[in-house]
Amino acid sequence: MLSPTDQLIAEKDGAIGRLIINNPQRRNAFSFDMWQALSELLGDFTADDAIRVVVLKGAGGKAFSAGNDISEFKQRRSTKAQIAEYDAITARAYEMLGSLSKPTIAMIEGYCIGGGLEVALLCDLQIAADTARFAVTPARLGLGYKYEDVRLLVDNVGPKYAKEILFTARQFSATQAQQMGIVNRVVPADELAAFVEQYAQTIADNAPLSLKAAKQIIAETVKGPDRADLDLCQQLVDACHASADYQEGQRAFAEKRKPKFTGR
Repeated sequence: MLSPTDQLIAEKDGAIGRLIINNPQRRNAFSFDMWQALSELLGDFTADDAIRVVVLKGAGGKAFSAGNDISEFKQRRSTKAQIAEYDAITARAYEMLGSLSKPTIAMIEGYCIGGGLEVALLCDLQIAADTARFAVTPARLGLGYKYEDVRLLVDNVGPKYAKEILFTARQFSATQAQQMGIVNRVVPADELAAFVEQYAQTIADNAPLSLKAAKQIIAETVKGPDRADLDLCQQLVDACHASADYQEGQRAFAEKRKPKFTGR
């Protein structure tokens, strides 16, 4: 699968899609071109019915991502127009990742810092090596953290931990990150790849319409009952009940075998 930049690699392996952040010399920091490519590649995964789960990881084993590639800011973010363009490109990538209809997993090794942590938090699940390190550091750079970025952090860890993370700007261990709610699982570094592969395959083996319904309905529950689109939630449930996969699931259960779901 071709990418507009060799710093973001997309792979398809059966029902599993993989996005590899391939900028290890800069701790897998995202360049402007990488943010553009991310939206394009996520769009391709969305359109491919064969892909049922997407895994994001960093190349090199030393970092998931250190966020934005600050070395190109002088070239890319020197004027108001450039800043607006850069922010629009990153906002689109964030929106694409956060709203992807298929489950996403962040496989985290090494450093997961700033914008890199945001990318990880936009995934549905975060699985980290026990050697991973986490931080959000605008206070060390004299930067303000935008409302959307703060909200993403607060939605995941709550206001008390968000204050600790932003006020101190210090690094946290994988165990501390799990306690805060940044990651779902922490596993030994040498077992991470195999664990994530098995986890992704477990998800991919389940009914695609059920996965889509679960993801979207969970997103609606976060809005609260007064703002949730209850009609949409019911439509998603009804689509599952009317599907051939629902019939296949019942047959497989009765026949004591593994179901073969098609997403229809």
